[in-house]
Amino acid sequence: MLAGVLIFVAWVSFAPDPVHCSYGGMFKIALFGLLALSLSARRFDAAGYFINKNEFFWIYLVLFSFNIWFASDRFAAYEYYSDFVLTAAPIYFLITNEIKKIDIKKALYGLCVCAGAVSVIGFFEMLLKTNFIYERFAENYYYGRFIVQGRMMSTFTHPNILGSYLIMCVPPAYYFYRSEYRRGIRHVNLAIFALICSAVFLTFSRGTWIAGLLMVSVWLLFRRRYGRLVFIWIAFFLLIAFLSSPFISGNVRYRFGMPYLWEYLRDSHRTNAYFVTYNMLKDHPFVGIGLGNYRQLFGVYSNVQFPFEVMIPDSVYLMHLAEAGLIGFAGFLIFLGNLLRKCLAYLKKNDKGMFFAVFMGFTGMLFNMASYDMFMWKAPFNLYWFFAAVLAGTAMSQDKSRAC
Repeated sequence: MLAGVLIFVAWVSFAPDPVHCSYGGMFKIALFGLLALSLSARRFDAAGYFINKNEFFWIYLVLFSFNIWFASDRFAAYEYYSDFVLTAAPIYFLITNEIKKIDIKKALYGLCVCAGAVSVIGFFEMLLKTNFIYERFAENYYYGRFIVQGRMMSTFTHPNILGSYLIMCVPPAYYFYRSEYRRGIRHVNLAIFALICSAVFLTFSRGTWIAGLLMVSVWLLFRRRYGRLVFIWIAFFLLIAFLSSPFISGNVRYRFGMPYLWEYLRDSHRTNAYFVTYNMLKDHPFVGIGLGNYRQLFGVYSNVQFPFEVMIPDSVYLMHLAEAGLIGFAGFLIFLGNLLRKCLAYLKKNDKGMFFAVFMGFTGMLFNMASYDMFMWKAPFNLYWFFAAVLAGTAMSQDKSRAC
């Protein structure tokens, strides 16, 4: 099972989104094959495997499905929902049920090594102003734009996607560095951690930077390091002030300069998405407009027209509200709230070791999900459910000696 998890981690890390889409069917077949093997080892005890302690996950799936019957394009809603369930469910059930058999520490270390390698690919991309993956193997709509802008994409097609992947890897990478006492390996782990953090910076993704800042703030609050908390916020604002200064030019100053930021907040598609979501909820408060229907109905509910690529909620939370309505959003909050409650209860009784690192990585992604629709992109979506399953499976496990 560990080998399967490591292959999954490598697939998430190195396959660009177009490759995920092209081989999505094979990926689901592989997931269900592993699920069948795992279930057969339990003598096909489906009730114990799928139902026991997973009621909140099922509540989420059920409430998230109501919108399908009322969507203007039911086929688009069904297609989105089926893809969602056929990916999220096997990942979640596999990891939660096999958590005691999988060496999660090795799996997470493999993820950090992959994240370090992804960062190295990104550094070569920045240095050479080219990326062999998109030149030869995979099409990338955004490639020319971000190569010119000097924003790192690496294997993830878009800087925002790369940022959300890396932000989840930062706390585990830091844990492996701090917990390792063998000098040589400790230096390797420090290098991996430094590579990941540097790559996060070079995405120049505002949402990722803010998510990282909030994630570190939560970590410091848990540790009661209030002085360091004040320091990092001051350092962050000084960094933004420097990037806004005349010493910085080009795209970086445009993205972080205060006059440009104010203009962006006033007129951008992200700001408009809140008004569009509000208008959609006024007409369809309980079931939303239907999954996958946002772009189709964008022109009806938006007073300002934007290019097709940004006719999106650009937030997982807005997506749930606009497309699944209050019922679907409630299912999301019920599942997430229960998961966080279990995590906090576990942390009160156990050392804040690797579990805490996974929890912090997941927290970083929850913050980052507010800045773009992460569920539209395969790799971070898969990693989201992997982390959620690791947290849920460990928190539900009573065998502390085998838990992470």
